[in-house]
Amino acid sequence: MRFFFVPEAPPRLRGEWEPPAQLLRHLRALRLQEDFLLLLPLGGAVRARWDGRQGLELLGLTEMPKLPLLPVTLASAWPKGQRAEALVARATEMGVERIVPLACARSVVTASDWSAARLQRYQKVILEACQQCGRPVPPALDPRPAPLARVRKEAPLAHPVLLLPGAWPLSMELSLHTPREVLLLVGPEGGFTPEERALLQRQGVHEAGLGPTVLRIEAAGPFAAGICQHWHWQTQSN
Repeated sequence: MRFFFVPEAPPRLRGEWEPPAQLLRHLRALRLQEDFLLLLPLGGAVRARWDGRQGLELLGLTEMPKLPLLPVTLASAWPKGQRAEALVARATEMGVERIVPLACARSVVTASDWSAARLQRYQKVILEACQQCGRPVPPALDPRPAPLARVRKEAPLAHPVLLLPGAWPLSMELSLHTPREVLLLVGPEGGFTPEERALLQRQGVHEAGLGPTVLRIEAAGPFAAGICQHWHWQTQSN
């Protein structure tokens, strides 16, 4: 069933309701005749029906749609500008559950990359990507870069994998360990420093690669997440 995110919950869950103008434009463009879902900001879904004019009929709370996704945390060095938006959008489409910006020794981002306006823009990109790919639950985006030493401790049950050119394939790593949760780590374009690599080794982080080419930050993490989701989908289908 088609769904739409709404910025504010309706005052009532049943009865007539005048939707936001942007949602109304979507409905008119789609000429939607069947029932659909409104996904509320704090969680939950309301079944709704459009009268073809200005109003909606709200039909009450209903079960949230779910996707069979593998829990994947993407902890990544952060690119600048539109490349960061591309990372957020593609990670959302590839089913990442949590996006953690990494504070690395060779990071190039500044405080302006984490301003309130920029965070609001990232959230808008996330919801647009969810709407486009049919994902009902958006990923969480940490509002500030996290120290590398903290990331592994915050995902103690996840199988940790450092994406590294030349390492053995990620698909083989997944098939060997059959994880129920994955933590992917992506370093800056200059790579992690020897001290950072040593820290990850002490924390028991595995290494895996994505193929013979070297990918940019905004491509590597989402591509790896897609491999994880495809592997999970295959194992669940068998």
